[in-house]
Amino acid sequence: GLGLSIVAAVAASHRGGVRARNLPEGGLEITVELAGAGG
Repeated sequence: GLGLSIVAAVAASHRGGVRARNLPEGGLEITVELAGAGG
């Protein structure tokens, strides 16, 4: 949805990204990665 695309845009602006995967037992795992202060 729109919320996840906003999260992806914010993460990208901080040199990061978003990953999502379906879990075998059901559900969804979303990982947000952001660059550290040092780079």
